[in-house]
Amino acid sequence: METPVACWIERLPEDLLVHVISLTSPADAFRASAVSRAFHAAAESETVWSRFLPCDLPRFAKNELTRKPPSTKKGLFRRLSDEPVLLPHKFVRMQLDKATGAKCFTLSASTLQIKHFSHAGNWIPVGSDFDNSKRGKRFLEAARVRCWQGLDIRAKVQPKMLSQNTTYMAYMVFMLGDRFYGLDFPFQEASFGVAGRESRRQVCLQGYVEDGDAADDPPRKHILQGYQSRRDTIPPVDDVQFPRKKTHGWMEVELGEFHTEEGDGEISISLIQPAHGKSGLIVWGIELRSKQQIPAGQE
Repeated sequence: METPVACWIERLPEDLLVHVISLTSPADAFRASAVSRAFHAAAESETVWSRFLPCDLPRFAKNELTRKPPSTKKGLFRRLSDEPVLLPHKFVRMQLDKATGAKCFTLSASTLQIKHFSHAGNWIPVGSDFDNSKRGKRFLEAARVRCWQGLDIRAKVQPKMLSQNTTYMAYMVFMLGDRFYGLDFPFQEASFGVAGRESRRQVCLQGYVEDGDAADDPPRKHILQGYQSRRDTIPPVDDVQFPRKKTHGWMEVELGEFHTEEGDGEISISLIQPAHGKSGLIVWGIELRSKQQIPAGQE
């Protein structure tokens, strides 16, 4: 038996419910479907999902949506938020944040500017155990970076790619190969530049951070022992960003965050370490996520 409140909601004009839901977020619209029959009908409206779908979606690679294309705007939103789609040339892929509708991107190692990097013989295959997207959506290779002359990795992003008025976090996804060393200290410097604003932070690729045993315990940081022992005394790491472990040996390190505004110029991302002996860095790519986005596997 329906409650008086539910009966009252059922009598609201559908146009009003559609308007109210369209002013919320995709996550709220998904939840609204379970409130009542009236809310379900309103939350399925093309008007609602037309508002949540970005009006400036990029051009996709050929055949990305041609097999069983979604028949509704909500279906298209689900398709683009459940699984990434490749852009032309298939070196960049996009996925919508299911909670906010923001456009999120992954830049493959092929798109990065890696100084002193030789393409010959320095690509390794990436298995589906790590990147479990459908085979046609995966980046199949990662770059083995041999950085005797200094580590210098850069990426550039055009602001029109991203959602406006959105805070993004950038992560580099990588792994340490056999006989890694020299990626602990000196620490690497990650920097962001956008519209004349620049931010910098120190990161340590040769280590990882894990949560404390209790909710109020501080995170624990660990520096990994490399193949070649080092005599350097590593300074305190309180202000240094450490990677978090993913699966099958892969890790991700937060490079920084930035907020997009109308009129912003090109966004530059870099990770630099001075010249000295180092080895074992394997780079898969850089992910740009909206700050509200929940990383895959943690929903």
